[in-house]
Amino acid sequence: MAYSNNVLVFFFFFSLWFLSSYARTNCSNFQFHGKSYDSCSHLHTLNSFIHWNYDVPSRTVDIAFRKSERQHGRWLAWAINPTSTGMIGSQAFVALQRSDGTLEAYTSPINTYGTTLVKGDLSFTVHDVSAQNINGQVIIFARFELPMNGSNVVNHVWQEGPLQDDDTPGSHGMSGDNLRSFGTLNFHSGKTVAISSHNVKLNSRSKIKIAHGIINAVSWGMMMPLGVVLARLRYLPLQEYYPALWFNLHIYCQSIAYFLGIAGGGLGFYLGRQSSSVKQHTCHRYIGGALLVLATLQVLAHRLRPSKEHKYRVHWNIYHWCTGYGTIIMGILNCFKGLQMMDVGIWKNAYIAFLASLAFVAAVLEVSRCYLNANKGTATPEGVSANCIEDKA
Repeated sequence: MAYSNNVLVFFFFFSLWFLSSYARTNCSNFQFHGKSYDSCSHLHTLNSFIHWNYDVPSRTVDIAFRKSERQHGRWLAWAINPTSTGMIGSQAFVALQRSDGTLEAYTSPINTYGTTLVKGDLSFTVHDVSAQNINGQVIIFARFELPMNGSNVVNHVWQEGPLQDDDTPGSHGMSGDNLRSFGTLNFHSGKTVAISSHNVKLNSRSKIKIAHGIINAVSWGMMMPLGVVLARLRYLPLQEYYPALWFNLHIYCQSIAYFLGIAGGGLGFYLGRQSSSVKQHTCHRYIGGALLVLATLQVLAHRLRPSKEHKYRVHWNIYHWCTGYGTIIMGILNCFKGLQMMDVGIWKNAYIAFLASLAFVAAVLEVSRCYLNANKGTATPEGVSANCIEDKA
């Protein structure tokens, strides 16, 4: 009896493995409208497929690159690189699925990092390129002649990303499958090989872009709003025992955030000067510049802070409140702009969770302040108004 059970369990798991393997490798069941392909392969990232017919004498290839994409406002591309395994030198076939659902297909040579996938002729002969949406599958059709290098094996890459407001391609994701979507393809044998990402080094521009994003997310997006919340510790009972604690935490947090922000902003402006797509991110760039100006004014104003008894202190408090919260709002907004450009949804969700947690803590501290003030008999309309202005000191 035990032996029979073991056989059944083995058969069950073997069937699951076989079916999952079949589902991953079999791609010939997809029905095209009026077309058929002799070969196909399920690519190892981005849930993408490549179908093709190959005419050996003429070295002509008919391909259909497809990916499930039900969301509008996206682009996808498939390319071959006749000269290397990287992005530079790739000859791309691009499809744009605009926000209104219309599709456009064209060719784009990739000669620089930060490309916006502008239209252009490829380095080899292209007879036709088009795109269709079939049951939620965006498909790029193309017919071209292989470069005359004597080999049927090509280096190929594939990508996806968001469209900007003007329906031009934005930056694709810089993590996960987006960094592993390349390999080799043999049109004659049908063999595809994934190249290990451990053997590929990030180029210097990609490293700078990642450093820019991390530094600015930590400084403008996290430490700046955290510093505002830390300032509200002044209303807790521990103020009686550690009167300077809230002030030191607030100043140190904001100062570190400011100097990190300068470093991150410098990297951002460097990327802008080196990138051919700088015009694509003008809003992000302008907000970053305004952030640096406002934060610098805030730092300079700290040196001019009058005493609490000074007649101009209330005006300084209003100035401090306006520039401080203006910096916080623009910093958060620019972080979301950057996350949108990088197309990293998981980090966007994590950042939203961080902000929600910070807002909850701030709300608890505010309720505690009102409760303590009420117990002291200072929660009159005039008192609350005065306290609210003084809070921003």
